Amino acid sequence: MIVSTLSTYPGKKVVKDLGIVFAYDDAIRFNRIAMNMDKYLNHALDCLADKAKDRGVNAVLGICFDIRDTMKPMLMGTAVILEDEGESK
Repeated sequence: MIVSTLSTYPGKKVVKDLGIVFAYDDAIRFNRIAMNMDKYLNHALDCLADKAKDRGVNAVLGICFDIRDTMKPMLMGTAVILEDEGESK
């Protein structure tokens, strides 16, 4: 699964767009500010990839992070199917 902040991916082309997916670290953690935010963002990325897989895609592009609410950092991106630029169906 490719998960990227890029809107395109080198050597790949988007063949199908399945819309926006979003996810967040859904565990309420009152001590999150004092802890390592990377852990929670990575958990949210894993959740995002799982939601995208459920749609049958192989990539999420254009990911953006909203961490204004430090209790639940949110991520969103576009679920797409990518193929190598030389491939065709």
